[in-house]
Amino acid sequence: MARAGKTGGGLGAGFAHLRAEYGRWWRTEDLSDTHIAHHVLNDQFRTWQQHKQRHKAEVQQDISLLQQQQKQARQAQMMQMNQQRQRQRRGGYGGYGGYGGYGGASGTVTYRIMQLTGVRMRMNKEEFRHLEVTPQMLANGRGQVRSRRHVKASVTVLALAAVWALLWWTSVLAALGTAAAVALVLTVMAAAASRNPTHRQPPVPRLLFVPPHAPAHTQLAEAQAEPQPFSIRDAGADPRAARESVYRALKKEKAAVSEVLVPEPTAYGWKVPLVLESGTAAQFFSGLGPLATTLRVGASRVLARAADPEDAALISLQVLTRDPFANPAPYPDRPPLSCSINDPVSIGTSLDGEPTLVTLAGQHVLIVANTGGGKTSMVQAIAEYATACRDAVIVDIDPAKRGTKTLAPAAAMKARTPEDAETVLQSLLDRAQQRIASMPPTQDIWEATPQGPAVLVFLDEFPKLSKAGKALAIDLLRLGREALITLVLCTQDATSDVLSDAVADAFNIRIMLPCRVHDVPVVVGLANAVTQGWLPHRLVPSAVKGAPADAGRYYCITPFHRDPILRYVTPLDPAEADRRVKERIAAGLPTLDSAPAAAPAAPPKPTAPHAPIIQHLLAAFATHSNPETLTIAQLAAHLETLDPQAWGQQSGQTERQRLAMVGRKIKADLKAAGLTIPSGRLKGVPGQPSGYRLADIRDALS
Repeated sequence: MARAGKTGGGLGAGFAHLRAEYGRWWRTEDLSDTHIAHHVLNDQFRTWQQHKQRHKAEVQQDISLLQQQQKQARQAQMMQMNQQRQRQRRGGYGGYGGYGGYGGASGTVTYRIMQLTGVRMRMNKEEFRHLEVTPQMLANGRGQVRSRRHVKASVTVLALAAVWALLWWTSVLAALGTAAAVALVLTVMAAAASRNPTHRQPPVPRLLFVPPHAPAHTQLAEAQAEPQPFSIRDAGADPRAARESVYRALKKEKAAVSEVLVPEPTAYGWKVPLVLESGTAAQFFSGLGPLATTLRVGASRVLARAADPEDAALISLQVLTRDPFANPAPYPDRPPLSCSINDPVSIGTSLDGEPTLVTLAGQHVLIVANTGGGKTSMVQAIAEYATACRDAVIVDIDPAKRGTKTLAPAAAMKARTPEDAETVLQSLLDRAQQRIASMPPTQDIWEATPQGPAVLVFLDEFPKLSKAGKALAIDLLRLGREALITLVLCTQDATSDVLSDAVADAFNIRIMLPCRVHDVPVVVGLANAVTQGWLPHRLVPSAVKGAPADAGRYYCITPFHRDPILRYVTPLDPAEADRRVKERIAAGLPTLDSAPAAAPAAPPKPTAPHAPIIQHLLAAFATHSNPETLTIAQLAAHLETLDPQAWGQQSGQTERQRLAMVGRKIKADLKAAGLTIPSGRLKGVPGQPSGYRLADIRDALS
């Protein structure tokens, strides 16, 4: 019933409204398309029902006629059989009339009866199939209703006129009383209409059949026509529109959600509280993929987590309408030796814009990522900070690839084969044991100093290690924290080998970039990690260069972070990384000597291994991935980049003279440092130029 709105004007307006209502009725404007569609479909059903009944009656009549014929044939047969028996008693010969010799019921008639009975059974099982209502059918149906109303109105007017004439002929007083009563009724109706002028609409006629699906233009179709979902971006900044968008999307995906609470706008999109109607959080999380499609956001841009540990039905849904990490903060400028491994450092930005602060001293780090997940970015973020520390060094172990890549020259030790990795790990384990043995009873953990720096061992491709190498790595996991020699272990599979047994206890910092769903419970340490909102397996790794996808996005567990919040690590530009490494090598990095570790309570005084010339020579070998030998020309090229004035070519000097000068200056600087390192012709090198052997330098240092 639709409200027409007030017209004002008392009885005059009321009578005008009654006339308008009669006009609407006369023109069938009070009937909607739904009314007409129901009339049309009911007419179809009545026509079909009448046709079916007529056809059934015809079939039944045919069956009755055939059964009558069959009955008559049987009666004739019985009469013939009786006559035959009488003749036999009189001694005559009658043949085999009783066995069909005189006919009987025809087999054709019986077969026809069976056919017609089958037709009747099929007709009883037949269901009505409606024809879809078209606009032309609606127009024709409205015309038929209008015609019926016109006929009805005409008959009614004629009948009332006859009654009126009869009243006048019978009694004038009765006619006048009837007229007064009619006028009073019309006045009351007009008065009511003037106070509340509404358009009357008759109820929609009920369908006489149950359709297999909702026909068009009917109430069934209206009931099924739910509001279509729309992109949450179309909601703009309106929380009500965002709530409606999420509600429709959840309804379309048949999510078991009883209530969508008021969304909260964020810098990245919306945070929407939900109340589950049934099921578990895990079942809800499994449907986040289709939900992202319905909301028209990225495949990994719908996140969810449990909102209240005391209420399993309350879920916090996060919808990212924009990339929250599109403009990450640049790497801070860190001069050489300006940081301490004991100070907190941010390894990325959270979804809420907060830094992810961790303390790397004494913390084992686990990084789990598929290929293209951004593992290199995370490794370089940690290594870049460590190489800026005055009390830390890095060790680079990767038996399959390039380890820390651009930052590798800053490593105090490197290994690129399983055999070298085993040697380096054994050396680090021995150092850890020496440090622990040297500490006084009142000291629980090694104190990092420039002379006894913390060691961060970047270990990639753990499955590629030898059996002995893996055992050494596990031993270092157990001892390293106390000695401040810790692993930064990178893997694509947190469940491989014995690694899964040590994850929950050994690694205080666990980082999950795009990875496998099976790794999530192992790394988090909870069987229901996914249901709590840890969703790194939904992140999409980068497939090709130039298409970052979700590379660099991660979840982490640290001593300060226990909630499943999406974070991002900024990649370090290779050119900038190279610049920083050269700057730090030139300024001098902390080193690891091979002498037994001393207690930090009485640190040794700086000795020759920390002299600049030694640092420069070791850095030159590290730049070339620690070959066995380097020529004077190679050393001169490296030294010239550090101090062109001291090591570069002077005016009027030939290249040969410059190399001779560099050789003499190296020897003089070594002598001043109290070291004698032999140099000579390098056999096996084309031309046998002069140079130094890395083994001789290390022997001199030891």
